[in-house]
Amino acid sequence: MTAYASPHPPETRPRSARRAQRRSEPAPAGILPSRRPMLAAVAAAALAPFLTLLVLVSTQWEPLLSLDRSLATALYERVHPDPQFAHALEIWTEMFGTWAMRIVSLLTALWLFVRREFSTAVWAGTAVFLANLFGLITKLGVDRARPEFADPITVGVGPSFPSGHSLMAATGMGILLFAALPLLRGVWRHVAWTITIGIALSTALSRPMLGVHWFSDIFAGVSLGVFTLAATMLLWTFLPPVARRWDRSSRSPR
Repeated sequence: MTAYASPHPPETRPRSARRAQRRSEPAPAGILPSRRPMLAAVAAAALAPFLTLLVLVSTQWEPLLSLDRSLATALYERVHPDPQFAHALEIWTEMFGTWAMRIVSLLTALWLFVRREFSTAVWAGTAVFLANLFGLITKLGVDRARPEFADPITVGVGPSFPSGHSLMAATGMGILLFAALPLLRGVWRHVAWTITIGIALSTALSRPMLGVHWFSDIFAGVSLGVFTLAATMLLWTFLPPVARRWDRSSRSPR
């Protein structure tokens, strides 16, 4: 008995049929995490402390304000008598500060675009844009005054809550991390995570150590940065198939 042969084998089917099949396929995976429950849980876990601090700072809850003042005084008394340490902190905080991380984020998005990771490049640009937008809206809405000292170590500009340096250190280093992870294997992936967390947290801590932010400012900044990363990744998983069809990482090896 002779098997029936299709008049249009897969290789020679009409172009319209091949296009229809591609449209019916599920969205290919990219280089970002795609587990929606995990991303939603991370976003919620980061948003909760940010919103809590936002309410407490806005209502001027005295126990938090008192703790902030105590920590600010203790850090100032530690750093102010040591000009060399203070200068090193100033260098570090600007190396990984607001503008530096904005530039790193945009260059990372450009690098992803050149590598034909198109949807991931859009994610990176969206994340850095939203992080700055959320930070600016919160700063203007809360309008919290910065710490004041008779002999300041350095001077900060603008409202204090949340810390822009902390927000952008978390966001920028996160964007760089997830862009680089697919290129790393084994122990180097753990090294990349360690470096990312270390830089983000040390940059955040440099702000109250220099006397230009309250401790709650930096906690809120890091929380908002993590929320922005997780929330934009979650939105990325809902992109239609065509939006990720031409990402290099989405193509099957030939």
